[in-house]
Amino acid sequence: MPDAHSHSTSSHSLHHIPIPPQSRGVPHKVGSAVHHSEWCFVSMVLGVFGLVLPLFSALAIIIGIGGLMHVQREKVAGKWMALLGIGLGFLGIVLVLIAILFQVNILQDYLLRFGTIETLVGKAYRG
Repeated sequence: MPDAHSHSTSSHSLHHIPIPPQSRGVPHKVGSAVHHSEWCFVSMVLGVFGLVLPLFSALAIIIGIGGLMHVQREKVAGKWMALLGIGLGFLGIVLVLIAILFQVNILQDYLLRFGTIETLVGKAYRG
């Protein structure tokens, strides 16, 4: 006849379930490859594009922060890509601010060097 003490001992053994390795801070592996965060990769790519277009810089920073949160929560690799994306995003914004402060007119200089808009688009513009 089971008593209350033996029942509580068996339920206590459920608390000693081993934790899988990916939950202990080891990056999750799919087969033999380490799984990288997609958020981190996208942040890095947007950071590179953000050096040319400032909108991508802002997106790189936002998605990079999301990537860092994903790395921390899911224990996947790719933290360096998120940090690189955030850094490139801030660099892109700083470059745009410098260009605005020093009134760098890159497109205007380009047009003056090569002529008018007709020079850029050719005969298709003339009709």
